[in-house]
Order: sequence, then structure tokens, then C-alpha cells
Amino acid sequence: MDVKKFLLNHDIKPTAFRNSLVKILKTANKPVSYDEIVNLTNANKTTVYRNLDLLEEKGILISSMANNKNFYELADHAKAYFVCEKCHKMEEISMPNLELKNIKSVVVKGTCDECSK
Repeated sequence: MDVKKFLLNHDIKPTAFRNSLVKILKTANKPVSYDEIVNLTNANKTTVYRNLDLLEEKGILISSMANNKNFYELADHAKAYFVCEKCHKMEEISMPNLELKNIKSVVVKGTCDECSK
């Protein structure tokens, strides 16, 4: 993915931080927490929040909450996650077939198999 073109296609001015942020989200195999983004980029908190808000406003970022934390991922398709309430493991599951057209993310909470033992 050409990150610069990707940002320009969404009317977002490319910057070094935005390029890094999109690359982090694109290569992550799970939603990324705010704390992880701060640690990976070494950016200040205001910069991180402003850019996350901008990407979400432009519709290319999904924000979901689990375990009282916000997690972020690129909005390439609607996603559903199971979150274990004991170990906090987050796992993508099949998205339910729902009639509502504007769903971006679904979070199902419970206890995973390992914690149930």
C-alpha cells in the first residue's frame, strides 16, 4: 500500500507521523491500543489523539472500546471481536449478518476457552 496516496485519496495531508500511524495499523494483526501507538511512535499524546480523530472523521479508522480502552484499526471492512473478560484477549470472529448497513464494529464479551478451564 502506498500510504501517501492512501492519505491523499482521503483528503488528508501526508506527514511523517500519519505515514507511521497508517503503517502500524495496516501491519497490525489486531486492533491497536492508544498506549501501543504512543509507544511505537514516541509521539506526544496530543499529536496521537488529533491524528486518530482525523482518521476516524475521514472514515478510514474504526475505534472500538474493550476493557475500558480504545482500540483502533483501519476501516477496510466491518469487524466483530470476542473479548475475554478475564484475560482480556481480543480475537476477531465472524461478523454476524445484520440488516443495519452502518455497522463498523461489534464487540462480544465473555470468557475464552482457556480461562473457562
